[in-house]
Amino acid sequence: MAKRLLGIVVLGCPSVIKGTASAMFEQRVAASFQLYQANKQRNPLVVCTGYHIPGSSEAQAEALKNSLINKGVPEENIIVEEQSRSTLENAVMAKPILDAYGVKDVAVVTNKFHVDRSRYIFESMCQGYNLTFEEAPDGVTDEQLRELSKLESRKMVNLRPKMIQMMAST
Repeated sequence: MAKRLLGIVVLGCPSVIKGTASAMFEQRVAASFQLYQANKQRNPLVVCTGYHIPGSSEAQAEALKNSLINKGVPEENIIVEEQSRSTLENAVMAKPILDAYGVKDVAVVTNKFHVDRSRYIFESMCQGYNLTFEEAPDGVTDEQLRELSKLESRKMVNLRPKMIQMMAST
């Protein structure tokens, strides 16, 4: 197994919304690909996360993987984690994958509106890693961004008890 000097964790999100390609998904793919290209010499391990949303044709992680392969990331550099249903589960389930490859430098890719909560979760759940956060553009209207920001605030309020419960069960 080739040594991996960088892990890129791409957080899942719906690839299609109401029959149209999701701008947030496309932005995460673009940011992940740029990060991969800029760090090719470090032989990055790309961990694509996200479950199969009922009614969609494939898991978020599988859609991310396919999009990255289409852009030129070699399949052997990609691991799919398709059980996680939340950002908290993304962190918990990506950690053993990163550990198995000995990766300690990790870049987490998500959209800008989602970075603060992602940072809080990953820094709490993945201690001992050198974490950075890649902010993909949001790709939404101002009105959608306001709604997403409200949702992020509500999720932050309920996060601590979930994290304590998750830590106790691992």
